[in-house]
Amino acid sequence: MMTILTLLLLSSAAHLLAAETSQSPKQWIGRCEPVNAVVIMNQALTEGKTDAEAFAAVVEARSFDGSKACIDFIREASMNMREGYPKTFKSLWMD
Repeated sequence: MMTILTLLLLSSAAHLLAAETSQSPKQWIGRCEPVNAVVIMNQALTEGKTDAEAFAAVVEARSFDGSKACIDFIREASMNMREGYPKTFKSLWMD
């Protein structure tokens, strides 16, 4: 199940990045900001958005740099922040 979520996240990121290729990379790629990503994902999930839509919000907020390592950092941050942001934790670890 974890592999499916990782593939979903990478696929979503790839589609969003591909849609933005007409701009220079500095305009659309963000930094890896795991704590901010957890907060954004939790907010989106609380609003009833899907996992893919929540991750798209993270990419849009430029809190994801496109790397697999960043996904791992986001998952680790969600583990550390699970009490305050349970929806993100559940989405990344339990679903």
